[in-house]
Amino acid sequence: MPRWTAACLWAAFATCAGLAEAGAAPDPGTVTIRTDTVSAQYLAYAQVEPPLAWGNTRPPGCPASGRLWLKAAFYGSDLDALRPGMKGSFVPAGTDRSVPVRLCATFGLLRADGGESAALLAVPAEPGWRNGMFGTVTLRGPARTLPEVPTRALILDQGRWWVLVRTPSGDEAREVRPGPARGWDTFIESGLAGGETVVVADAYLEYHRNVAKAYQPPD
Repeated sequence: MPRWTAACLWAAFATCAGLAEAGAAPDPGTVTIRTDTVSAQYLAYAQVEPPLAWGNTRPPGCPASGRLWLKAAFYGSDLDALRPGMKGSFVPAGTDRSVPVRLCATFGLLRADGGESAALLAVPAEPGWRNGMFGTVTLRGPARTLPEVPTRALILDQGRWWVLVRTPSGDEAREVRPGPARGWDTFIESGLAGGETVVVADAYLEYHRNVAKAYQPPD
């Protein structure tokens, strides 16, 4: 699954100072949502192979060269994000050496394990690869601006994710679609916007307390 990088660090139980209204007292137990520019990172196992190993299955758009290639397998939602020309790095197992790479193409065929193979080439002409070398490849996706919340503000209920949004009329349960977590924070794909205030302290208990109030036992 993808990882994310961002610059904003959150203070626990406090409103993010840069977005608090001027002169307004902090709301204990909440944070004001802040957006940040982030890039998804897609990780996969990869192995160095000679171009002959690809045979007639070489994906269209990839050059027929004598250079060693990388073959990597990606899974799930990562497949939809892959685009030719994406850049990243390959780290051979047992080393801390990083070699810049670019995605050449995907094969367009699912593997037996549900993944899809992708072809990658080294950016430098002499990457120092050997046939059979393996390791991990990380591709970087395009930058996007997304809201970020402390992970403990998220509430899982019947397979769906929620947060409590603080409004003038009270706390409102809002369904959200979380992205991958970074540290103690999670980026939100949909459902929230910058400037809204969410409950952090005891959010899970507060959510279910509201559900219990709405429950009417039978006679």
